[in-house]
Amino acid sequence: MLPTRDCVFQTPGYVPGEQPQTTDFIKLNTNENPYPPPSEIFEVLQGELSKVRLYPDPVSTQLRKAAARVFGVSHEQILAGNGSDDILNIALRTFVNPGETVAFLDLTYSLYETITRVHGAAIKTFPTNEKFELDRPLICPEAKLIFLASPNPPVGQHLNRDYLEETCQKAAGVVLIDEAYVDFSAENHLDFLAKYDNVIISRTMSKSYSLAGMRVGFGIASIPIIEQMDKVRDSYNLDRLAQALGTAAFESYQYFQQVWAKVCQTRERLIKSLKELGFFVFDSDSNFVLASAEWIAASELYSQLKDQKVLVRYFKHPRISNYVRISIGTDEEIDRLLEAITQIKMSH
Repeated sequence: MLPTRDCVFQTPGYVPGEQPQTTDFIKLNTNENPYPPPSEIFEVLQGELSKVRLYPDPVSTQLRKAAARVFGVSHEQILAGNGSDDILNIALRTFVNPGETVAFLDLTYSLYETITRVHGAAIKTFPTNEKFELDRPLICPEAKLIFLASPNPPVGQHLNRDYLEETCQKAAGVVLIDEAYVDFSAENHLDFLAKYDNVIISRTMSKSYSLAGMRVGFGIASIPIIEQMDKVRDSYNLDRLAQALGTAAFESYQYFQQVWAKVCQTRERLIKSLKELGFFVFDSDSNFVLASAEWIAASELYSQLKDQKVLVRYFKHPRISNYVRISIGTDEEIDRLLEAITQIKMSH
């Protein structure tokens, strides 16, 4: 037997959404942005390609400065990560000893549980209500770290702001607010940073900035928190190309604002259309919706859509086993999805 740590051996691996190896699928299962970044951002690559024999900037200075201009903080308050998942892991390794407690919601982003178990930390979960909402502050004095996503998957709605703020006020440890989907909504929690020195906000360029393939994320916090997290960060954790494209994407901020508005417009059309097809659909602050139909089991709908080369996300978790999660695609992709669902419904 390999001398694997017990906490690793006993932890099921995180299961990401399917990544088909062919290009004939309409891919509405992993919350990628359906629109590409502006073509001009790729002009920065040629100069970087000629330098690939050299290490990149270990602390992603220009990227952090570009992020600081968008987020309205100093670049010393920003840590760049290999996607926001890297930020989650860095926070865990910085603030939690094995055996200490990490708290998060049931339901939420399933990676929180995976990385906490692999780290050997204890888990305390707090159930959301029947509408998957946070209906009271999350009070857990023993938690060294609290993960809270807002908007919170798999529903994609913001958590109650007052309860979230009271959680930050009363937390004995660090509160990480995961804002992976925040650009598809009208609010954020950056103002918490000026009020609470125990708050980290994580962001990603995977969804709203169309750079899922480059893995660029950020932790935003007080300078003392960033200084400690920087000790834990892997050296050269962002490659040269990711830094260059991320910086250029921030400089195209107005373009992406238009993209976000388009995604939100399509999202509202999808919600309305699914309701007309007999679905219950949660309102969403994200680039996806969670939907359920009484006339077909979610697992069957997932399978029949896949047979028609349309991928949506199905989870076997008992609380959402009768729902599918649908990423917002282009209008043409959503038309194809709705056409496929209509055909399936007619055959029932």
